[in-house]
Amino acid sequence: MTTLLLQIASLTDLIVTSQVKMRDFAFRQLRDTLKVRNTQTLELAHISSKSCVSQRDIQRVFTFYQWFKAMYDDFKPHGEGRMDYHRRAVLVALGLVYYMRLNAEYRKEYSRYLDETNRLPNEVSFSRAFAEELDYYIKEVELPKGIAKTLALKENLFATIICTVTHTPLIIVGAPGSSKTLSFNQTIANLKGQESKKELFRKTDIFHSLDPHYYQCSRRTSSNEIQTVFSRAVNRQRSHMRFSLPIFCVVFMDEAGLPEESHESLKVLHYHLDKQEVSFVAITNHVLDAAKTNRAISLFRPEASDDDLETLAKGCLCSNPEDPPPELKRDLDMVVKFCQPYSDCMKSSRFSSFFGLRDFIQFVNYLRRKKDEGASLSPQLVVQALERNFNGSEDFDSICANFLAVIGVRPDEVEQHRRQILDVLQASMRDRPQAMQDLTENEVRYKLIIDPSEDDSLVRLLFSVGVLERETTRMFVCSDFPGDGQLQQIDTIAAIRHSAIEGHTAVMSQTDDIHESFYDLFNQRFRRIDDPEHGPRYYTNIAIGAHLKPSRVHPNFQCVVVVKKSEVATTPPPFLNRFEKYLISHGSLLDTMLYSLPPCLAIMIRAAKEKVIWTPELRPPL
Repeated sequence: MTTLLLQIASLTDLIVTSQVKMRDFAFRQLRDTLKVRNTQTLELAHISSKSCVSQRDIQRVFTFYQWFKAMYDDFKPHGEGRMDYHRRAVLVALGLVYYMRLNAEYRKEYSRYLDETNRLPNEVSFSRAFAEELDYYIKEVELPKGIAKTLALKENLFATIICTVTHTPLIIVGAPGSSKTLSFNQTIANLKGQESKKELFRKTDIFHSLDPHYYQCSRRTSSNEIQTVFSRAVNRQRSHMRFSLPIFCVVFMDEAGLPEESHESLKVLHYHLDKQEVSFVAITNHVLDAAKTNRAISLFRPEASDDDLETLAKGCLCSNPEDPPPELKRDLDMVVKFCQPYSDCMKSSRFSSFFGLRDFIQFVNYLRRKKDEGASLSPQLVVQALERNFNGSEDFDSICANFLAVIGVRPDEVEQHRRQILDVLQASMRDRPQAMQDLTENEVRYKLIIDPSEDDSLVRLLFSVGVLERETTRMFVCSDFPGDGQLQQIDTIAAIRHSAIEGHTAVMSQTDDIHESFYDLFNQRFRRIDDPEHGPRYYTNIAIGAHLKPSRVHPNFQCVVVVKKSEVATTPPPFLNRFEKYLISHGSLLDTMLYSLPPCLAIMIRAAKEKVIWTPELRPPL
């Protein structure tokens, strides 16, 4: 009894101090962002910082502590004594509730505090206990080939598993490419009750099977749509409970930061997050307001560290980077060198607003795929990977030079291997890897064409030069005329869905209002179902309001999104990061066509072009 009281007292003391520290961290962060510092603004920052934690956090620590203690007593995952398991349960619970919400700087400070507080010399530290917990779960999860076990994936997976099986709401905040959607999909794929591949997840008294209910947010999300999804999940959960089935329903809200705050469409979440009748996971690129974050566990994903980037690069290139085969060691060393120029480029707002971690991941994936096909990791192959994944920007030449410099190659040494932009796009459109036979992710991204012409004339010319095939390509354009609103959007979504089933190439122009409906499709993470008659089939979710329709996707389906150059600056980076990007103008089309003409004719046409452009009397009047 005395031991139990001492344990509770130590836990209570750590919780109280953690609450105080979270408020202090919040105040310091607010203070550092103030443009004007005076008594009034500092007082407002002090008041605002108090709302970053609440009594709900205290209750969550006890909930997690009890869950971890019961799990440790049953499984003995770390093979140590009961007293050590008490301390582990305390530390890991504090890590989930407090540590994971912090940025990199405050994480170090809070971790140091837990390591040094109330710890005997032979007791486990917070840093060690939390790291071992992350490693334990990542080893128990079956991951597809080519998925790097980064710290981001470990934390996302761990938090998603624990929060879903304890009915604790979770909000994951992070930049595109930080494994948010991947971690949820892998949690669903692994927690299948008695059908789970790993013995740990077959213990359905602790790890319930998960029944997902997806909702894709958009700028026009309404509270009625969200209520419909929750009502459906709650009714399903009650049905599972009625028959004593070990199944938990979980609502997954993608892009939760998109709905406009003025609509207050997310306010309906408050009731369901308080009641916790079903599990809830939301992912967003920016922090939501205090009313929502206080009702959930917050997992903040800091920018990828240098170590995380290296782990990511090695994991994408090699399935076992800890013990790679001898022939891959040189290639791994080369790929790691590319982390530095990428990090340097991301420090520029011009670069980071256009490219992101997904582009770097796909850059390495392209190198790995070509190596699997028998190519060697040469400077020429690096240039090809850059052309496919870091194109679309007027700064491409400098990007290419930075990446080549770290492997000791000058751009002029590979100049003869550089391709015309149209040739790169054409090769990409014809690229059909066989990866979908084994994986649930297509390794060739869809395309985004940046059109400086402000009309559709450039797209029409792509048919003429053979980049798009008339027989298999379907054009989709949304009207902005009054009266052509929601009904036309639904018809367009249905038509694009049909093209995905048939394996057409869908060209989407002026379709901004329906892009959110296809975020799952654009992510290209598919669910595979083996059909005895037709072989493997692949499915994704396409959103129509509150309804997410599973839709079959043909392996040959291609999507081309056309964005006007004048609109690129206002296009969200998370949307841009999903695509291979190509900046194509009428001039670049002409230059490409001239390469196929006899030299004398090409010279004549170029001279005529210069004459038309620069002759003053032929210039249009101002």
